[in-house]
Amino acid sequence: MVVLATTAVVLAFYLSLQFVFVLSYGRRPPGARASPLPRVTILKPLAGNDDGLEDNLESFAQLDYPSFELLLGVAHDSDPALPIAQAFVRRHPEMEARVVRTNPAAASNPKVAQLLGMTGTGEVLLISDSNVRVAPDYLRVVAQGLSEPGVGLVTTLFAGTGEETMGAALENLQLGTMTTPGLLAVDLLSSRPLTVGKSMAMWRGDLERLGGFGRVGDVLAEDYVLGGLFQEAGLGVRVLRYVVENRNVACSVARTLERHARWAKMRRALVPAAFLAEPLMSPLLVATVGAILLRSKVAFGAWVLCAAVQTVAAMLDLRLLRGRSLAWYWVPLEIVRTYLIAWCWLCACVSRRIDWRGHPFLILKGTRLVPARPSLRPRARALAQRLLFR
Repeated sequence: MVVLATTAVVLAFYLSLQFVFVLSYGRRPPGARASPLPRVTILKPLAGNDDGLEDNLESFAQLDYPSFELLLGVAHDSDPALPIAQAFVRRHPEMEARVVRTNPAAASNPKVAQLLGMTGTGEVLLISDSNVRVAPDYLRVVAQGLSEPGVGLVTTLFAGTGEETMGAALENLQLGTMTTPGLLAVDLLSSRPLTVGKSMAMWRGDLERLGGFGRVGDVLAEDYVLGGLFQEAGLGVRVLRYVVENRNVACSVARTLERHARWAKMRRALVPAAFLAEPLMSPLLVATVGAILLRSKVAFGAWVLCAAVQTVAAMLDLRLLRGRSLAWYWVPLEIVRTYLIAWCWLCACVSRRIDWRGHPFLILKGTRLVPARPSLRPRARALAQRLLFR
């Protein structure tokens, strides 16, 4: 009975959060129009040929905004993103856009190392990941959010789109059913909003007074820590009810698992208590434990109910965030996603090691990054190559 009661409580809590998400969601933030509109520097660190990178960049050429510049950061000449970025700049001589070579040794965090190499002239600095695609009104909405009195930093919601493979469908499911609704739930229920560097903007002057990007050069969760620094300084942090696309088209299941295991390790390092409670956010996972322990028709019925509720809620969340749910043949993946994310959580329980952008690290408290030795597999491969080709 205790197991079934726990399942019922978790299911009720899950439905309550879904209800809050649906009621509070809207695509436009409140507030008056920003006037005059500030000049914006868009910082876009590139690393590899992300899904739809060329079209993602093209969306920034369609922005309806009077004064902005686009800086495309590349850390290595061999990066496949470099020729794509250079071709984009050549295609759009009417834009203030340029490629910036950044120093990968400028910070432990590879993304922050790129941000440190991009400066620009805008009053507002806007960080945008390479897999983000935006609508023409994007900068106006961000400027509107920053124009509210006392606000120093804003971040937007995001939705995974474009899935053509199972890995991409799983990724977009996780972003649309857990990550983004969770971001909004924390904003509504907590005094500490989550800030996500996929789409995040701040006043340059405020950032400089706080010590600049160098303050977060040795942590993995640079976006979350930056939000904390702004809030501790008495500056407002806002989550705008506006959605940008996070393009995930053709990634593998292994790539999705690696990414979410890394994010789980990050959450463990940031808020250990909340991390430990994460499995209780999934009624299907709790019902699975109950079905295994009890092996009864009632427990199996609870599992079926939770599977159905989570699947329907997932499709509704995706439709709300991006205007459409998954194709019918991907719908059962919500059940698969539940167990794969549980596996990522277990990985984070037993390991603090990550490999990010080709760099091995250990994640310590507060997501501080410490360089780690390469894992056994790449070391064995390197040794074999030296023996074979010396």
